[in-house]
Amino acid sequence: MTLTQLMGLSKADLKNRIQSIDAAGVKGRGLRRKFEKIRRKEGGFTLLELLVVVAILAAIGSLGALMLQDTDRKAAAGAHVAMMGELSNAIQVYAVTHQGKYPDNWDSLMQNAAGALTGAAPLEVLSEDLAGTGGTGGPIIADTLQGWDSTGAAAANAELDALNEKGITQVRVVDTAADGCADGVAMKGLINSKSNNVVATNIYKMPIGTVAGGDRAGGCGATTSAPLAAGDPVFVWDTSTAANADRVKAKQDDRLVAFGIGPNADLFDPTQIGALAAVPVYRHVAPDEYAGFVALFHVGNSGAAGGGTTTARFHAIIDGAGDTQEEELGELDGVRAT
Repeated sequence: MTLTQLMGLSKADLKNRIQSIDAAGVKGRGLRRKFEKIRRKEGGFTLLELLVVVAILAAIGSLGALMLQDTDRKAAAGAHVAMMGELSNAIQVYAVTHQGKYPDNWDSLMQNAAGALTGAAPLEVLSEDLAGTGGTGGPIIADTLQGWDSTGAAAANAELDALNEKGITQVRVVDTAADGCADGVAMKGLINSKSNNVVATNIYKMPIGTVAGGDRAGGCGATTSAPLAAGDPVFVWDTSTAANADRVKAKQDDRLVAFGIGPNADLFDPTQIGALAAVPVYRHVAPDEYAGFVALFHVGNSGAAGGGTTTARFHAIIDGAGDTQEEELGELDGVRAT
């Protein structure tokens, strides 16, 4: 019987049930003695005894819930650590199998009504933990592709040429004027609407088609990717402070250009050697926020001052909240709250 049913019995019924129990079936001499003592009581269990039992059961239940909650948090952190490691390895293996070229067609983390980077602004649904407000105040900040020569003097197209040389030539841009995406509501409202198929995980996907009422089978990505050009808006990791640079094992004022890792990237193209089969999703953001991981590419001089050329190389993976793999590992180990 349940505790509720026992408490609902009359004193006489409760006493009869206790008296009908065979004491020989109680294991342990100590427990048998306690049982015989309770059975000898005229009134069976006292109200105080029942309340003590209820309090103990409630405490055990609360402790179990906390333990399960902690397990779920650590499991999610462990999955994110594994995803970040897998992405890091996959990008580098891809370059090895493609003559030093990295995957192309990353998410720009930008949006524009023309589906182009010119005049684009930061994506509205980026987590504030990642990009702050309007591209400022977060670990990544809105900037533009810049240029310099080996002596540090301004040189047009230096960052662009370095990225292009490594195979990064075009990016996805959310087209806020695309069919089904220009319905007069904020982007989060568009994602949360039940009248279309636009969600945070497919916001950059190439449109597949439309049906009656403007429903979409895809996201709000432009029908074609936007080519990178000198002076285009991009996000960069904020290395203006030594502490923030140390988080990604970079030097202060290093240039780390950031691109989102979305389903359109060549890294997930099944026709490409070394491609991954599935797109990892970061799940510690709100349902209406960008749910991808982010790749950082170091763009800088390959030699000492006065020599060398501007080059680009893969540097690190961060998650949708701007945390590094080591910081997520701290969450898993219980030594850091992300």
